[in-house]
Amino acid sequence: MKNLKTEKVFYYFEEICRIPHISFHTEAIRDYVEQFAIEHHLRYVKDNNGNIVIYKPASNGYEEHKPVIIQGHLDMVGAKEENSTHDFLKDPIVIDEDELKKGIITAKGTTLGADDGIAIAYALAILDDDSLMHPSLEVVFTTNEEVGLLGATDFDCSLLRGKTLLNIDSEEEGIFLTGSAGGMRLDVNIPVNTCYVESDMVTITVSGLKGGHSGDKIGTGRPSANVLMGRVLGKISENTGIMVSSVSGGVVDNAISTKCIAKLVCGRPEEIESICRIIQKELVQEYMGIEDNISVSVELSAKYSGNVIDDAGSRKLVMALRSMPQGVMMRNPDCHEMVETSLNLGILNVDTDGIRMGYSIRSSIESAKYELAERIKYITEFLGGTVSTSGIYPAWTYNPVSNVRNIIGEVYKKQTGREPVMKTIHAGLECGIFYNRIPGLDIVSYGPDIYDIHTYDERMETESVKRVYELTVELLRRL
Repeated sequence: MKNLKTEKVFYYFEEICRIPHISFHTEAIRDYVEQFAIEHHLRYVKDNNGNIVIYKPASNGYEEHKPVIIQGHLDMVGAKEENSTHDFLKDPIVIDEDELKKGIITAKGTTLGADDGIAIAYALAILDDDSLMHPSLEVVFTTNEEVGLLGATDFDCSLLRGKTLLNIDSEEEGIFLTGSAGGMRLDVNIPVNTCYVESDMVTITVSGLKGGHSGDKIGTGRPSANVLMGRVLGKISENTGIMVSSVSGGVVDNAISTKCIAKLVCGRPEEIESICRIIQKELVQEYMGIEDNISVSVELSAKYSGNVIDDAGSRKLVMALRSMPQGVMMRNPDCHEMVETSLNLGILNVDTDGIRMGYSIRSSIESAKYELAERIKYITEFLGGTVSTSGIYPAWTYNPVSNVRNIIGEVYKKQTGREPVMKTIHAGLECGIFYNRIPGLDIVSYGPDIYDIHTYDERMETESVKRVYELTVELLRRL
């Protein structure tokens, strides 16, 4: 990408793609950022949670202006095509050169990591350019954002003096975020008993779903493959009886599951294909206009001998998947398009060790967030299981008076001739954590056009990347 304009941004983005940095494995990318600070003689601080802050003095004439915080996260979601051999712990992200010629940055068969690699690239390009005009900068790189905003949660905000924060973690150019939902991760664990069987094994796959970010796309009504599998297993259980060997669906709690695979033994395997064809036809009709390629496929295997979850445990699984709430719980009464409270069963792992379910809960109202968690807890405890919470983060409340919002709107309109859109979102952002810890903090969140984040179709427009970088540079000058 070295031949593209705004070369430093693309140079650093390509460097970032070479460094594995999925959630919980960001040591290498933080080491790279630390080495950058050392080589550029910039003061920095790192903590034991994987976060790092780089400080840059104000340019000439800006010494008396208040510091500005630039913030993004180091980790990315690792998702790949089914047949991909990519190892996110050691392999670089490979950029598709043919698509790049068309002005699109995308990876070959994996997530791109533009969420939030582009923020790192922007920040390093700004820190690397001494010709830019800006106040003193406090550049914060947090970690493990994608798994519950964990890095920001543990960050020591006393390291910052700035009262203006530019969060570069949004995916629609020209749409500037001014508030976000709070949320939490909920992990369900339900123990099961097992038994030894010798019987026919059947593999059922629910697939073909669009998925997407559970904050951004949950309001579309897109179903979760994990939840649909509960419907499939329930219908089969009613007709033939089942005992489950394993179920696996989803990668992270904050992405809508696109695929779920169940292995089970049953009394009458010859009936299962017929049942699944009927269910597939029902689902296609029910989700017409939302999902175009829902598939419920069946593969009959040879005889199986070994331990499986017994009948009672299998019925517990069906009940959990059929009774736990999923999707939108409440919409904003003043703006029905805006989701107020939701939850997503992003991860489902079932085997003879038990039933494990990973949920992402979001709400712009704190009490509604905890009430939804209580509903999950009551159902889980009724089934003999336990619930643990993590990654709890607060909402970022809309501030009607915002200097940075006014300035970025003016700069964007002058730059493009288009009116800026200011909105709050249902997704969780690290902004809420900083907002609730730094009194008087003025925040805006923005970014270039990035599509299908958290999927292997993730892509980013080069021209949008350039415009948003130029927007950021001018914003800093104005601030």
